[in-house]
Amino acid sequence: MNGKIIWDKKTRLKWSDFKFEPHEPLFGIYAKVGMSARYEAYPPILFRSFTTFSPTESIVSDTTNNDNLRIAQAKFDLLETYRQKMEKEVDSLKQLTSPNLEPSDFEKMNKRYYSEFEKEWESYKPITIYTLNQLEELINKRLR
Repeated sequence: MNGKIIWDKKTRLKWSDFKFEPHEPLFGIYAKVGMSARYEAYPPILFRSFTTFSPTESIVSDTTNNDNLRIAQAKFDLLETYRQKMEKEVDSLKQLTSPNLEPSDFEKMNKRYYSEFEKEWESYKPITIYTLNQLEELINKRLR
């Protein structure tokens, strides 16, 4: 978690959270996001997870287009909605009398939710103002 930004509803990404690479013409912005989880599978189940943003791996080449920053924020926020879904699944597993889980089950769960996030994220590409507005509206509903 060292050097990463942990998602919080008050956290807004800013240009200084990115490495500035003005000679990267292929994209305006790249936001590296991830999910981190710590867990103990044996009863009682202990689970803690975070949505993270990595400033050292995130690049911006155009800081004049604020829509790029909105796109990066939407990616970060969308991943948080999947992390919250994962937390709900873990909460339901905690209710089981004898869940019979292995650490690999949590690793698979983390990969599954990240994969679902990536699939949804890709479905919005190419991102236009219209799809960005739709995505932001959807995220706001999910994060309520």
